[in-house]
Amino acid sequence: MLLVILVLNLIDGICTAWGLSNQWIEEANPLLSSFSPLTILGIKVFLSGFILFLWKSNFPTRLTNVWRVVLSFIMFLYSGIFFLHMTWMVLVLI
Repeated sequence: MLLVILVLNLIDGICTAWGLSNQWIEEANPLLSSFSPLTILGIKVFLSGFILFLWKSNFPTRLTNVWRVVLSFIMFLYSGIFFLHMTWMVLVLI
């Protein structure tokens, strides 16, 4: 699950930076809306590096069921964001 989240996070960062740079979209996340597209991409790359570290460190060793639920929620959330990005990209590119 961590690897899927890592990939979806990177895709989100790239699509968001691209969409914001071309003024096709607005950032919906209030925590990120005040940052530039390049800063948002940098945050996403940093977060992906952290996720990669967790994945390589055999995370988690305890509380497996709790983390499975948390990671499932995050994966579900990023999947929705991924499909949202794909929708606006199709609409913009057609």
